[in-house]
Amino acid sequence: MDAGRYWRTVSAPGAWRFVLPGMLARFPIGMTGISILLFVSDTRQNYGVAGALTAASAIGYAVAAPQLARLSDRVGQRRVLLSCAVVCAASGTAFVTSVQRPGAPVWVLFATAVTMGAATPAIGSMVRARWSALLEGSTLKVTAFALESVIDEVIFIVGPVVATVLATAVSPAAGVITSLVLICGGSVLLSLSERTEPPRKTGARDAGSALFLGPVAVFAGINLCFGGIWGAIDIATVSFSAALQRDVMVGVLLAVYAVGGLVGGLAFGARDWPLPMARIVQISILAMTAGLVPMLLVQTILQAGVVLLVAGIASAPAMIAAMTLVADGVPASRRTEAMAWQSTALWLGVASGSSAGGHLADSHGASAAYAFAIACGAVGFVITMVGRRLMDRHQAEPAAPPLVDSSHPTEVSNR
Repeated sequence: MDAGRYWRTVSAPGAWRFVLPGMLARFPIGMTGISILLFVSDTRQNYGVAGALTAASAIGYAVAAPQLARLSDRVGQRRVLLSCAVVCAASGTAFVTSVQRPGAPVWVLFATAVTMGAATPAIGSMVRARWSALLEGSTLKVTAFALESVIDEVIFIVGPVVATVLATAVSPAAGVITSLVLICGGSVLLSLSERTEPPRKTGARDAGSALFLGPVAVFAGINLCFGGIWGAIDIATVSFSAALQRDVMVGVLLAVYAVGGLVGGLAFGARDWPLPMARIVQISILAMTAGLVPMLLVQTILQAGVVLLVAGIASAPAMIAAMTLVADGVPASRRTEAMAWQSTALWLGVASGSSAGGHLADSHGASAAYAFAIACGAVGFVITMVGRRLMDRHQAEPAAPPLVDSSHPTEVSNR
């Protein structure tokens, strides 16, 4: 392993100008949902409405993200980011105000929650599109995507903790307000780094969606399965801990799973892998699915922690390799939209996995919910087998020369 690959990656010209704002702008992905839930449940004393508003915001994001990404490919990220910052700030302010106003109609809460979610740009996709343009032709692109995966894992570990502390120790609305400040402020800062923007689409408008380009739909199906796994694991772990009367360990077990992903991502990005990326996706999904099987048999918190740690480590390479293949498999001017579809599929999978896992856990216990997660992994593996040709076939447009020196023999892809 070569840990220096990470330093060489972030040392690329202009990298820090979008990496740090990108981190700030997407930190709320680990905060917003729980912040809305805590804020509304405390203010309105209604968990049903709180949960529904959280879902409404997530659906707004999932539906709008690919469209905003497509627009950014067309007109440039800066204009989209600044527009989203204005709309998100206005709708977020209206949401906080209406929740705190007892007489505000429920439909106003839902309208502002959906708008707030829809106005949140696909920051992760935008940042990865910048990495793709900056590191075109270099194997450091895999390291960059691994770095982004690690950042996401850290956000999902730290975000809920920060949101809970703000909502309980500062103010019920503090988590939501902080999320809005980070989204809007980070978006504005990211918009200032115009030189690292990916190429824009020129000429006639595209008739179709990037979802139907190259391997995008195949990987969207895989990410839908990944989301199902995550959503089911969350619910299953809650049920498992409750059955052992160790509810306090839910957060610890889920954090262990996330730490596994973090470790796996760091290790994967620290070297140049000789295997084709499509094969890495297959092996990783298979290893993660098989790694979850012992959860059907474990009896203690310690055993569950070990199994979830291993499963988390195995999952990271698949996510990183999949995003790399998506970026390489579409024209450079369509990358942001293509990667945004992956995020949308992931979130839809999480929602489906949470719903199905919850029903199964209620009726048949934690093992049934874990079994659903395993089934999602099996379906994902089947998709990789069926879509292998599309995964292998790169249909990217001829790229501009990379903005970094790729002459080092270990950094230039020969595949």
